Amino acid sequence: MSSDKPSKPLANPKPVRGFSDKLDNAMGWNDGYKNESKVRGFIHGVWHTGAGVVTLNPKEFSRAGDQFKRGW
Repeated sequence: MSSDKPSKPLANPKPVRGFSDKLDNAMGWNDGYKNESKVRGFIHGVWHTGAGVVTLNPKEFSRAGDQFKRGW
């Protein structure tokens, strides 16, 4: 199935990205731990789910699923 609509990028506003980076540093989520942390995956999964609801971008829901699976 093809679409005439251009593909939307994932929501990644600079202020949110900065907050996410600060949270990663404060919690020690770096290197491989980013992929192992259930808490981090949950937080990011919630973010991408919300972004998907607001933007109706299917990529957000896919990314949310990837994030929720982290650490399991």
